[in-house]
Amino acid sequence: MKQGYARIGTALVGLPLVLGVLWAGSWVFFALMLTVALLGQREMLNLVRRPGIDLPGWPALVVGGSVFLHLIHPSGWIAPIVGVCWLLAWSLRASVEDAVERIVGQLASVIYPVLMLSFLVDIRWTAEEQLSSPGGFTLTLMLFLLIWATDTGAYYTGKAMGKTPFAPTISPNKTWEGTVGGCTLAILVAIAFKMWWLPMLVWTDVVVLALVGGCWGQLGDLLESSLKRSAGVKDSGSFLPGHGGALDRFDSLIFSTPLYWIYLLHISPLLAV
Repeated sequence: MKQGYARIGTALVGLPLVLGVLWAGSWVFFALMLTVALLGQREMLNLVRRPGIDLPGWPALVVGGSVFLHLIHPSGWIAPIVGVCWLLAWSLRASVEDAVERIVGQLASVIYPVLMLSFLVDIRWTAEEQLSSPGGFTLTLMLFLLIWATDTGAYYTGKAMGKTPFAPTISPNKTWEGTVGGCTLAILVAIAFKMWWLPMLVWTDVVVLALVGGCWGQLGDLLESSLKRSAGVKDSGSFLPGHGGALDRFDSLIFSTPLYWIYLLHISPLLAV
């Protein structure tokens, strides 16, 4: 019961906060995404560390924070590249037995979730620049709602008619029926955005963005579940009462963002640069 109240309380506080920051955009959104990314990175390092691997986290966190510099200036990539080289050199301090785990764990934490989530800021800023502030907010909000719709549709469809396991060794409660239900609701949400809020979307955009934000996002949830199973923990952290950690709450968003970014900025003519 207490867990349920904590979950509701966190949602009542967190949802308006995320929506408000998403609407504000600019450096406010940058700061929130950087915070979420670094919290998720710390959780990722803890998941790797749990089996007993000696893995100091601060070097990777420093490099992770530098990744967001590429959003500010093209030369911002220099800092994370130098940082990665530094991480590799730092790993020479490790014992021979855990050298591979230390290198892979630290580098993986820089990519997932930090680098992957940084592209969401680029989407928000580029969309605002090319579509106006409301357009940038709406196009970024669409990704959040596609993910939330997929989770909701998958949960209720799976609960009502789910029989065929989707990934029984990773998440026994997920079913193919729930997956189809989640993707269907995501497509309906994408259609609603085209009809009422983003009329500039073509039908190809609707289908692709729904698949990226919906179906592909479910794989992000499975990825995070596999990491937790490997580490033998229920939640990645306790940052969000009733919801677990940053990775627990934003796993689908992290996984979907890079493809959403690739499609909008490099394939679709909507924001192609």
